[in-house]
Amino acid sequence: MRQLFILGTIALLGACSKPVETPAVPTAGTSTAGVQAGAQAPATAAPAPSAPGLLSASGVGAVRFGMSLAQAEQATGAQAVLPAPFDPACSMVRFPALPGLRFMVEQGIVTRADAEPGTGNVMGIAIGDPLDGIRASYPEGVLTPHKYDANGHYLAFPSAGGRGALILEATGGKVTKVRAGLQPAVAYVETCG
Repeated sequence: MRQLFILGTIALLGACSKPVETPAVPTAGTSTAGVQAGAQAPATAAPAPSAPGLLSASGVGAVRFGMSLAQAEQATGAQAVLPAPFDPACSMVRFPALPGLRFMVEQGIVTRADAEPGTGNVMGIAIGDPLDGIRASYPEGVLTPHKYDANGHYLAFPSAGGRGALILEATGGKVTKVRAGLQPAVAYVETCG
């Protein structure tokens, strides 16, 4: 019995001593906004699939796109702040644990997040960063014209399989908005109320 306890303890300690790998967070242009301290990667590295606290095509923090609103509330440990009136077809909500983000909820499912200035993402791109520098660092991005702004563009970075994306909105050659989520919600130009 004692040997079994000792072997179990050794196995547990061995499992706990494995190094934790932090996803590399590449930088774009010269901005370091949204980059974790000490994280480095080549400028041509593909975006990390997710990282704690950083917006990605799959989610942010404990919230994964495709979760129900109830699951996201449970994952964040608090009820979402709902708009009044709340439209179950489409509403933008906030989670107290994830400031700087508004989440789109469609038919009870979290489908997208829109970031405010200063909110980090896995690519290390910040609002105000030059679009040309981002395109040079990430040539795989899909550039399309803006729907309403003749001087604007969208730069999309689809996830593997194309189910989600991180999308930058730019005008005058600078990033003005960052959002991520599932298709087709992430591609909507407008948000819901």
